[in-house]
Amino acid sequence: MRRTRLSLVAALATGATVVGLPTAASAAPKDVSVQLLAMNDFHGRISLTSGGDSQLLTSPGPDGVYGDPDPNDQVPADDVVQVVGGAANVAGTVERLQADFRSSTHGPSGSFFVAAGDLISASPFESSIFKDEPTIEVLNAMGLEVSSVGNHEFDRGTQELRRISAATDGQFSDDVTACEGVTPGVDGCYTDSRGRPFHGTDFPYLAANVVLRSSGEPMLPPYQVFQTPAHQKFALIGVVTQETPSIVSPAGIADVEFIPEAEAVNRWVPVLRDQGIEAIGVLIHEGGAVDPAMPPTPAYDGCENLEGPITTINDDIDPAVDLIISGHSHQAYNCMLSVNGGPERLVTQAGYYGRLVTDIRLSLDRRTGDVDRSATYEATNVPVTREHPDRNIQRIVDFWTERSAVAGNEVIGSITADITRAYTDGEEDRQKESSLGNLVADAQLWALQQDAQFGHPVIAFMNPGGLRADLLYASSDAGEGDGNVTFKEAFNVQPFGNTVNAVTLTGAQIKQVLEEQFQQRGQRSQLILGTNEGFTYSYDLSQPFGERVDPDSIMLGTEKIDPLASYRVVANSFLTAGGDDFTTLGEGDNVVTGPVDSDALVAYFQNHSPVSPPPADHSTQVG
Repeated sequence: MRRTRLSLVAALATGATVVGLPTAASAAPKDVSVQLLAMNDFHGRISLTSGGDSQLLTSPGPDGVYGDPDPNDQVPADDVVQVVGGAANVAGTVERLQADFRSSTHGPSGSFFVAAGDLISASPFESSIFKDEPTIEVLNAMGLEVSSVGNHEFDRGTQELRRISAATDGQFSDDVTACEGVTPGVDGCYTDSRGRPFHGTDFPYLAANVVLRSSGEPMLPPYQVFQTPAHQKFALIGVVTQETPSIVSPAGIADVEFIPEAEAVNRWVPVLRDQGIEAIGVLIHEGGAVDPAMPPTPAYDGCENLEGPITTINDDIDPAVDLIISGHSHQAYNCMLSVNGGPERLVTQAGYYGRLVTDIRLSLDRRTGDVDRSATYEATNVPVTREHPDRNIQRIVDFWTERSAVAGNEVIGSITADITRAYTDGEEDRQKESSLGNLVADAQLWALQQDAQFGHPVIAFMNPGGLRADLLYASSDAGEGDGNVTFKEAFNVQPFGNTVNAVTLTGAQIKQVLEEQFQQRGQRSQLILGTNEGFTYSYDLSQPFGERVDPDSIMLGTEKIDPLASYRVVANSFLTAGGDDFTTLGEGDNVVTGPVDSDALVAYFQNHSPVSPPPADHSTQVG
């Protein structure tokens, strides 16, 4: 049964101690204390994360800075890390933070668990293989109250978003049948851990700036109103990055338009104020980047030189908005940003993958109903440690993990060494060519060369954002043995369920595709595509955009690409629909749809193992 939307998050027991959290001691007696517990960019990480995804920097190494040391420094960084993450531990963290809040407040109070998008998709095998229904079941059980949509909520298109959110246009309804028109166990609607058919989210997704082309109205609810026991109301408006159309498949979002984030927020602020609601926040799936904070402030809780889209959006949002909870950029910060015509505003983000939860504490003035910024108005990012996992959540995770294990642990091939994405200073860098990207391009080209219906393709492209996990030589926890690759590991590389397609492009269009790697996309200045063996080119960043790739350098083996000739080209369905602003790929002729991308990679391993890491040298920077 769905919970009432104007209710509070249920109070949950805990025995943990929280260090360094904000308190409500300064709240005036007339004020009502409010706690918002926020996360973002969860990406279906319901199981325990591992490797870098599970490590949270807590203090610097001997060189005194976070991350890699200076190249001339002979002392290794040796940063101190905490092991964090996993849905059961997110739930346990939320429970103990709620308990701390209740023990530190006096008088009426309310606690709300909220999110800022990308809760699903780009998920690990145990969730993605089941259309992310395991993640939805977990979030429902955790008592999530509301979330903005993220760009990844649109990866499978607006119709699938409507299905998983149990919503019709502009409405969240208890009566929507999530499985209507869907083949159970094939297109979704799997039986959950309690033997029930999938029924969608128990919380509304908000999408104030995602409007129907047919009416101009939001496709999902624009805001959600909460009420405290003292009858004060608090509202959250939800928006997603306006760049979403360039980073999801255009075909899946043809019925909607993404308007500017601040414009959408400002449309609904007066609507809420007309209802007598003065305490207003924003859940936004867009963010910024900060420099690593120096001690004594932990790296996950500072605000040094915040830059990026969130700063401009903050400038444009109505001063009546009291705080902004952000996401998308996978950063961790709690900032006080200046506001035109108003006091400084709190802007937060909680990293990614459930590594942190932001504990936001506010005071609502009983007389005005507004946030009292002279009282409690602060936030702390709290690590999701693993001491007190929630047993019920773990039971749900175990159910889905066991259900996926049979197929997931099957060995499908082997590698001779790690095959990875590109990295700079330990962080993924999509502005560089990667061995993994080139491997996927090779695999997809080979897969479509096996069948004459695809027109004998000769070139393949792979977008770096479609690579979500590395292939590591060391054995996983499944115990398959060093060097072996399981179906789950191959799936996790490309968890979106795209198909591999073939299109026809001219040589001139291929040159334009390469130029489109270097256009400005938000904070990124370039995205370097993976390409197949034998395809090479050079580029000069000192030249103006559109003239950076030397046409004479574009080679297929020993033959120069002819601008007037036609070539069959392979790319996933995201790219052939013009995704990531590779619009020229979306203009290709004679599109033929091939196998699912992960299936193509599996088949490649089954036919080519052991596989060695391809060199990441197909592109050459000359200036």
